[in-house]
Amino acid sequence: MDIIIKCAATALLSCLICLLIKRTNPEMSVVLSAAAIVIIITAAMSFASSLTELAAAVKNISGSADALITPVLKCVGIGAVTKISTELCRDSSQSSAAAALDLAGTLCAIGVSMPLIMSMLKLIGGMT
Repeated sequence: MDIIIKCAATALLSCLICLLIKRTNPEMSVVLSAAAIVIIITAAMSFASSLTELAAAVKNISGSADALITPVLKCVGIGAVTKISTELCRDSSQSSAAAALDLAGTLCAIGVSMPLIMSMLKLIGGMT
């Protein structure tokens, strides 16, 4: 709970400063936004160890967890990177680059999830 409050405060302070300097120095505003993202993600990475432990527990419970967990985690990572990057592009008034990045993220997520989809189809085919 403490970390999310610090992250929210960092984000709000960054937004306020960006609004103040955007008129006079829009380039610095984008740099400040990127720096705030790095700070927030660094703070949030403290939860990565608990996610790793959860993935290991799920792997122990199910036999073929690598085929199930890895695509899901990769899709979550792709989604997070895509969302942050597209918002930075939109802040820089680069809507077309943001749209292209959204499409690329979607295609990457679909590509990464194909082994999961194939194993689900094999499982469903084996039930009939």
